[in-house]
Amino acid sequence: MDSVSARSSRIIFMVSVSYILIFGLIWLLSPMKALAGGFLLGGLISLYNIYHLSLRLRMAGLRVIRGSRRLTGLHLMVRVLAVVFGALLVYRFPTRIDYRSFVLSLLFGYILLVAVTSFCYLRKKTFSDEGGETLGSDSESEISRPDV
Repeated sequence: MDSVSARSSRIIFMVSVSYILIFGLIWLLSPMKALAGGFLLGGLISLYNIYHLSLRLRMAGLRVIRGSRRLTGLHLMVRVLAVVFGALLVYRFPTRIDYRSFVLSLLFGYILLVAVTSFCYLRKKTFSDEGGETLGSDSESEISRPDV
């Protein structure tokens, strides 16, 4: 795993744990249990979906590298059924889980994934690990031509 993937995985894991801890504590200690319960349930399902997707993508990439003819799926139905399960829980316990916060927090994992990966990738491209050079400052690269 390259440095951008490792760094972004660590950041995503730390933000995920802090999200779960914050909303878990709010759910336990505050009177807004339904609101916090919706954010907690939706966030957990969203984080499960991105971790499951990353695992399946890693497995598919390893099969491609090995040259396997048998394709592996990304288990879209499993991720959809996780959301359906959460929606059924919201329907079953409407006084304990707020449906608005559940729906809003379903996008948390995907927004977190895009934001952290983009931040780490752009940071790597802007500040190179070989000495802090910015992108495009190397005039003697393989791409540059002497006649231009």
